[in-house]
Amino acid sequence: MTNNCLNPACRVPFSHDLDGRIFSVDPDLEGCRVHPSHQPEQYWLCGTCIHTQKVVVEHGRITTVPMEPELALPQR
Repeated sequence: MTNNCLNPACRVPFSHDLDGRIFSVDPDLEGCRVHPSHQPEQYWLCGTCIHTQKVVVEHGRITTVPMEPELALPQR
């Protein structure tokens, strides 16, 4: 599990006391063979970023990109 918000522009340290959402992502996103013991990797978006960012795979990396403006909720 990640220790910080997945959004590279944020990087708030993870805490059980904070809002947010944990995402489980299969590391076999590019069709590679999966080792029988593979486990989904977990990432966290803080309570602020969950409303403005979405989790995506770019060039084999898990990262975030801004949501479409019409989908994003106003920040608190």
